[in-house]
Amino acid sequence: MTKHILSTAIMLAAMCFYAFSQDTHFSQFDAAPLYYNPALSGVNECHNRIYTNYKGQWGTYSTFMASYDQHLEKVQLLGGNIGLGGLVVADYSGENSYGNTQIKILPAYHYTIIPGVLRLSAGIDATFNIMSIDEEHVRLGKSIDPMTGKSTPGWTEYEHTTRFYADMGLGFNAQYNINPTFPVNFGVTFFRLFGSGGGGLAVATNEQGDNYRRFSLNANAVWPIDTRLSLLPSFIYTNQKMYNEMNVGTYLKCAMGEYTPLIDAIYGGMWYRVKDAIIFGLMFDKPINKNWTLQFGLSYDVTVSSYRASDHWAPTKNVKGDSFELSVKLLNCRAPIVVNPEGIVNDPFR
Repeated sequence: MTKHILSTAIMLAAMCFYAFSQDTHFSQFDAAPLYYNPALSGVNECHNRIYTNYKGQWGTYSTFMASYDQHLEKVQLLGGNIGLGGLVVADYSGENSYGNTQIKILPAYHYTIIPGVLRLSAGIDATFNIMSIDEEHVRLGKSIDPMTGKSTPGWTEYEHTTRFYADMGLGFNAQYNINPTFPVNFGVTFFRLFGSGGGGLAVATNEQGDNYRRFSLNANAVWPIDTRLSLLPSFIYTNQKMYNEMNVGTYLKCAMGEYTPLIDAIYGGMWYRVKDAIIFGLMFDKPINKNWTLQFGLSYDVTVSSYRASDHWAPTKNVKGDSFELSVKLLNCRAPIVVNPEGIVNDPFR
């Protein structure tokens, strides 16, 4: 028992001491577009687009995210359009009250090269971050008696219990319409261009330049099979120093139309996080009125890597490395949503 307490304490403390660990990731990355690429702010020409996400992982980590963006219809620049968005991400971990909160301001510029065929976008990720910890709940290795397992809270060497830093990123996206109902998106984003925030809350490494830059690629498409079925393949790759992550998979969407009064469309999907997990997803959407649409998503990650056999994480309530996510979207798009037996005619998710 003492061994498990000690290993857990060291792992959690290491995460708090160093800020250059891997940033938060979402399995439902399609439900967090602004988090992965600021160029997607206002790209859908919606009056309002609101996303919320919750991620629970290993019974230890919790992540909340909320984002808002819209297309600024009356603002034009050099023949292009402007989108504006913002989001908040809050991470909480373990019983040591470690928290990490990010606020992002996300302006974007969209320029149509070929009307109805090709549009290019660029966005800025202005990030403001604050880390905090409650020293009274921290358990470090040297504060735990190896014989009895008893610990003395508050015995830490943090220089700060809170720390603030700011940074910036750039994102780019291209949307190409193979035909009016078959769009393909591809984007690239460079995060933490200044590498600020390095060193976290620790004394010894309180230096700039240690918060490693993050790079990501994103791609997705809508491939209509017939009037009711569509495939929504998606892909994301991220790299941050020694960390690499790649997810690839698809939703299968079935438009219900007027066949049911409860939902308008249902989605089932699966993704593979390379060398780590299989992700299962279920989602549905329902128009609330002629403008607003509600979309609800649920996903569950099943760890398939060797980590699943690990017993380092709270064995009395071990969830074997699995995690789950919930997402809720509210969309208020330009054109009224028209529903008929063949499904949504002007589908806002396209």
